[in-house]
Amino acid sequence: MSPVAKAAIALSLFVFILLASPVVIAGSELRVVTSEFPPYSYSAGNSAEGIAVDKVQHILDSAGLESKIEVYPWARTYEIALREPNVLIFLIARTPEREDSFHWIGPLIDFDVKLFRLAKRSDIALSNLDQLEFFKVGSLNRDVKGAYLKEQGIDTIGYATEESGVHMLKRGYIDLMPAETNSFNYRVQRLGYSSDDFSVAWELDAISKPLYLALSKGSSPVFVERVQRAFERLRTEEPSE
Repeated sequence: MSPVAKAAIALSLFVFILLASPVVIAGSELRVVTSEFPPYSYSAGNSAEGIAVDKVQHILDSAGLESKIEVYPWARTYEIALREPNVLIFLIARTPEREDSFHWIGPLIDFDVKLFRLAKRSDIALSNLDQLEFFKVGSLNRDVKGAYLKEQGIDTIGYATEESGVHMLKRGYIDLMPAETNSFNYRVQRLGYSSDDFSVAWELDAISKPLYLALSKGSSPVFVERVQRAFERLRTEEPSE
């Protein structure tokens, strides 16, 4: 075997070992953050659980990265990722306003958003979004759903958690609440309410797009490369529908 061939094999082996082994970057650590968004992500004691959490943990393992997944209210989760480098965030909507603020790794889950009302509120019968001006509409702080409604000229009443929104809707403090369908139903049941107490008033198709895994700007290129490669491997492993 020629010296050139031997050198090429040695270089390939070195690159493989580098990508397959746990990474340590001097002066930097990867931080992983998400929000309370059951059944996709939520805190369970001192750990994080959920459908999306399992996917992200698989990606971290595949990338050879070790980091505890931290769960916070959405506004804090978003601020951490917006202001700090080397932060992996999920689940986040990819919008034009956020496009240049993150390294977008890829979509993790579908996002089916609707406006919910109490089932008994037959007076809330929408034919267009302009009619929302006659009702009290809630929205999660710093969230894409509330941002979209505000873009449509709709004033919203903010709350820190989706659970607070469900309570406010049930007790009549707000008339309508935008929420992802699976997450809303999960919260309703966990809070001890009945799904029959609520109904869909309007479908928000414009923002019903996948939620993403992303890295904050200023993150190490090594983190970006490793997470991106691991995400692509996960996507090839998942069965196609």
